[in-house]
Amino acid sequence: MLEQRRAWTATVQACHFIALRRIQAEMNTVSKNTGNFDIFGHASLGLAAGLSAAFFAVLATRLGASPWLLALIASAPYLANLLSPFWVVQARRWGTRGLMVGSLAVAAGTLVFLGWVRSPLAFALLVLLYYLFYGVGDPLYVALAEIVYPERTGSSLGRVQALFNGVRALANALAGWLMDTLGVFVTLAIAALSTGIAALSYLPFPNLSNPAPEGAASPLQILRQDSLVRRMVWTLMVAGTGMLMMLPAFPLIEVKQLGLNNTQIGLLLAANSLALVAAAWLWGRRLSESPAHIVNAYRLGMLAIAGMAGLYAVSWSFWLLLLANILCGIGGSAISVGWRLFAMTLPAYGTDDLSGLHLLTCGVRGLYAPVLGALLIALWSPAVTMWVAAILVLAGMLMLPSVQSVSKALGW
Repeated sequence: MLEQRRAWTATVQACHFIALRRIQAEMNTVSKNTGNFDIFGHASLGLAAGLSAAFFAVLATRLGASPWLLALIASAPYLANLLSPFWVVQARRWGTRGLMVGSLAVAAGTLVFLGWVRSPLAFALLVLLYYLFYGVGDPLYVALAEIVYPERTGSSLGRVQALFNGVRALANALAGWLMDTLGVFVTLAIAALSTGIAALSYLPFPNLSNPAPEGAASPLQILRQDSLVRRMVWTLMVAGTGMLMMLPAFPLIEVKQLGLNNTQIGLLLAANSLALVAAAWLWGRRLSESPAHIVNAYRLGMLAIAGMAGLYAVSWSFWLLLLANILCGIGGSAISVGWRLFAMTLPAYGTDDLSGLHLLTCGVRGLYAPVLGALLIALWSPAVTMWVAAILVLAGMLMLPSVQSVSKALGW
């Protein structure tokens, strides 16, 4: 009898082992297949972003948009950030895939209408609608990637983001030429088709909901409890205000003052994107070695962005703006990679908690900073806006915490 029980137990364990291996094999197959679709989807989204979103402010300026409408267009992606908690709740209820596919499909349709309209007000409102739906994927994609890329989320996210930025840089270089030769409608229609293809690429993904994590800290709790995070947030609020103030001034300087055509503006955007990709790779290799490198990266990044603002303020020629955009890519990548590494290595909170805090504060800045920039343009000029923005960025740099406090918090 004992031998029969042992045999029965061994048989059950063997069946469980075989079943687990079969499930694991199926999950690996799903992960591999959906990973390929994800790569294709990110390439399609990079193409669409380079052909469309990068030129929204420029196209609105050519339609005669006022600084106030340009401020609305600049604020649109940040307004979408404020809806991130809502979309996360809906994804937990209905599943991530459906929201990703549906929102990208609506964004693709909006791009077609953007190619038709000739009213600056209608154009600005459609841009706002586009970002409200396109921005749905920002808070949801990380959760989707954790399902599709088990145990490899970080490396996979880095790879697909590099692909997105690289394709977007190539599209930036082509977009201006396409608009000058084939027209705006054809270019935005290609971007809409590419966005639709990206939406279809997410259909094979599992439509799994992601339950709310236990013990997650709210943004206000983090700010009350942690003085280092609070100081970092205040630093980025001050410097980020200056960065977002510049947005309404860019197209006015490029189009109204220097009279650049779409091809030249596309080259500026391509230089920005390529510098972003190259610098992000370099920062990623350097910043993991020491907390001092994180703080110094922030300083160098803010110096580069302040220098970019100064070059736009004097705006002598296309070549000066080309250098400014290279500085912008270098500075932007330093701040982005630096915050990501800070959030990943701070032991007191989860990366998701700090990412949510970052999205929230970006959304808040997006509400007022572009409007402040438009006000300075209306009262004085785009150049004055750039100088004030540069001063705020430098002020934020001076507010950065010391290397010693960061080292202590990260446990180095």
